[in-house]
Amino acid sequence: MDVRHYLKRANMDQISLNQLFHLFAKQVPDWVVVYQATGAERKPFLAKGDRPNSFYVVAYTDEEAINAIHVDFPQYMEVVNEPALSFLIKAYRSPADGVILNPGHDERLFLIKPNVQEFIRSYAVEQFRDMPGPWVPTMDGNLLLVEYEKDHYTVTVYLSEEDAEYVARKSGGQAVRHSWEKIEERCRQLGAPAPYFHFGLPEQSPFSEEEANAIYSGNHGRYRMEPEEEEPAAEQVLPMPAPSPDSHAVQVMPSSVQPSQSSGPGQVKQEDFRQSQVSDPEQHEIARRNFPKDRPAVQKQRPIDPDVAAGLKKLEKATIEGQGMGNGWEVCRAMAELRRIWVVVDPEGNMVILAGQDQSPIVDFFTSSEHAKRLIDEALEKNPNLPPMVPRLISTKKLYRALAPRQPIVWINRGSAEAWTSIMGDTLPYVLQLMSQMQAGKI
Repeated sequence: MDVRHYLKRANMDQISLNQLFHLFAKQVPDWVVVYQATGAERKPFLAKGDRPNSFYVVAYTDEEAINAIHVDFPQYMEVVNEPALSFLIKAYRSPADGVILNPGHDERLFLIKPNVQEFIRSYAVEQFRDMPGPWVPTMDGNLLLVEYEKDHYTVTVYLSEEDAEYVARKSGGQAVRHSWEKIEERCRQLGAPAPYFHFGLPEQSPFSEEEANAIYSGNHGRYRMEPEEEEPAAEQVLPMPAPSPDSHAVQVMPSSVQPSQSSGPGQVKQEDFRQSQVSDPEQHEIARRNFPKDRPAVQKQRPIDPDVAAGLKKLEKATIEGQGMGNGWEVCRAMAELRRIWVVVDPEGNMVILAGQDQSPIVDFFTSSEHAKRLIDEALEKNPNLPPMVPRLISTKKLYRALAPRQPIVWINRGSAEAWTSIMGDTLPYVLQLMSQMQAGKI
């Protein structure tokens, strides 16, 4: 699809912005975002708007379009393919006046905050269609209801557990994922045409009945994977335990952009657009199994294959630079390229699965044995009666395929300052898709 052609048509009023939003949401899942990268800190490029002291966050439809950018120090410029929805939410929550697409080109398009809000909702519909259900603040089985019109109530739904938990801390209860069947039935009981999107957050807005019907008719997480050759049996993965009742969610606070001086409308400039660090959740209780009483002997660590070591280093770099919702694509790509990854195992070599949060199980991956040992030591310090555990470097493909159907929350280097989490359970299916595409030479 010629995305830039449709941008030009929207600028010429040949198609409406609403048509453009729906087209992008279905056909353009990722945008190209340009950052100034200095160490672990990244600042997005900004462009001056057509009003005094107005600034817009810069994004491009494709990497070819970024040739319009001219910078003094290109070695500090980082180009990132970023999920459009998470980028739009960060931009909307920031003090920026909006988003500018493809600055420096004829088809450049300024999107003010109300436009960005509509764009978010269009992308949210498509993402909700692929999710088994939304996150909802819930207390004693009762879903949080909000007033969308005077004396008329509906259910409020959230894309991520962190956002639902943020609202739940104010309203009471906890974030729980519910099925779309339950949401649709509750809306029907209330006489509401649709659920409410992200109530209590800056981008909040009610879904229309048409949008709700589009969500209800989605595939709801039923992934269609390309067939792959089976590998010989590798390490066994223990069945997922039931989620821990006292699990805690993580919160990502809204981003912020500080304005600066620029010389003309649409001129690109680097500026602050910081995402706050994801705080580490409290230690979850490790699922109890029938492990031997004695602690397993720690074997001498064999030298790590240089390619594996380089892949682990790349993954750690991606997690450090991808705190919060941003940079998830880079993390997934690094996971897909890895042949082996560190996990925690029992004496028989079975991966130890950690308890879940709400209805989603958690799996822990590590980029080094040191990171894994740190989490083991913290767990044993809190509970010396836990079963024996050691780090082990194991093959990824068989592991990912065994875990993916359970749609677990992925944590990388949990317990460390640079920990990264997937927030939702669609990471491993997506990583497997990337692996298939790499094997077929498509990426």
